[in-house]
Amino acid sequence: MILTREEEAMAAGQYGPGMEKCITFLIKFGEALGADKLVKVASAHVFNAFPLELLADLTEGVDQAETFTTIHPFMSLCDPLSYEKMGISKEHCIPKNNDHDRRSEIYRRLGFFETYTCVPMYIGNFPKKGDHVSWFGSSTQLFINSIVGAKQNRDGAVVNMAIAITGRAPNWGFFLDKNRHAEVLVDIKGLDTASLTTSDYSAMGYYIGGIAQERNVAINGLSRDIVLERIKYLLHPLSISGAVSICHLVGITPEAPDLETALGHKKPKETVYVGAEEIKKTKDKFYSESEQIDLVILGCPHCSIQELKKIASLLKNKQIGSNQGLWIGTAHQLYDLAETMGYAKTIKKANGIISRSCMATIPDCAIPDDVKTVATNSFKTAHYISIISKDRIKADIPIMDSFDKDILEVIKTGDHVKVLGEQGLIITA
Repeated sequence: MILTREEEAMAAGQYGPGMEKCITFLIKFGEALGADKLVKVASAHVFNAFPLELLADLTEGVDQAETFTTIHPFMSLCDPLSYEKMGISKEHCIPKNNDHDRRSEIYRRLGFFETYTCVPMYIGNFPKKGDHVSWFGSSTQLFINSIVGAKQNRDGAVVNMAIAITGRAPNWGFFLDKNRHAEVLVDIKGLDTASLTTSDYSAMGYYIGGIAQERNVAINGLSRDIVLERIKYLLHPLSISGAVSICHLVGITPEAPDLETALGHKKPKETVYVGAEEIKKTKDKFYSESEQIDLVILGCPHCSIQELKKIASLLKNKQIGSNQGLWIGTAHQLYDLAETMGYAKTIKKANGIISRSCMATIPDCAIPDDVKTVATNSFKTAHYISIISKDRIKADIPIMDSFDKDILEVIKTGDHVKVLGEQGLIITA
């Protein structure tokens, strides 16, 4: 592998033992993958709950990381600012948060920005087309490759942390243009995309991911008018039901001005047709007839300020049902803006709880035992809660009308709740 003088100095220990370990690991990792060199990365985004002893080892003697780095959400629902309000036990969170405090000292020494969100692109970590980056989290990796046009591999937590510390990454995989072309073509020409809800788009992504698996995808037929929030819900399930790293939205993705370019001027290996029937069947996988909803979880990926505004408008002068809960995930930077705009006050007055946690409840689904049914508009949340809870909790994607048309009502009769709105909020006048 060809190294620069600075990289050779890192490997020789001149930047501290931690830097030496990280760069040596990346060199060996890159050589195993056939990388010819290391490239500088424009930014990184790292796993919050990184193993403490390994983090200390990799950062020994390192005073400053070599690239702009943000941090992923709190795991295990243990956001120190919200876990007690959510009914998560102190016995569960205190040991994890003690480790978090020790990690935070290291992160601050390295100059990492304590964002605690899975949408770093919303709060200042935003690369440009062609940049090399290393972001932890399959959804953000997919977003970077597909919407921004920066270059991102599917880095695991250790590779990702080593890249953040050194500011270098092996030149392989999706860093190479030849590996970025679509192989699976998705045709949605028969769909009225303007009438689709966010949960419809999420179902579409979940369906496509299950077929494409690890192959690159091109979706043809979307309007350029599609808003970023809907793109987010379309993309993030592709890496849950499958392992898709690039999804070219023809006419939207910077690298896909037209279908021929997206496919690399080759024929697709497979063409998939997605219509109303495929969306309905996918939603049925996470739909039950249960009238009792114990908890609604929104914000996976974390809510944008536009989503917080919409949720607040629907909760104005209303209350969450007395035997239900509402959890909303977002970055604290966006929460501060929501406070300024009055949205957070409205949500809290309605008994909603805003958290910086991973709302898919990864890795151990610490949702209280009395919660049996969770309603969500996120297929990622539904997927992980169903698996991690070992079916203790029924994750429900309600059959809903359009959020954009403000059809969000819950009719509460006695102890029963009927969900009619897209976001599944449980509210009473």
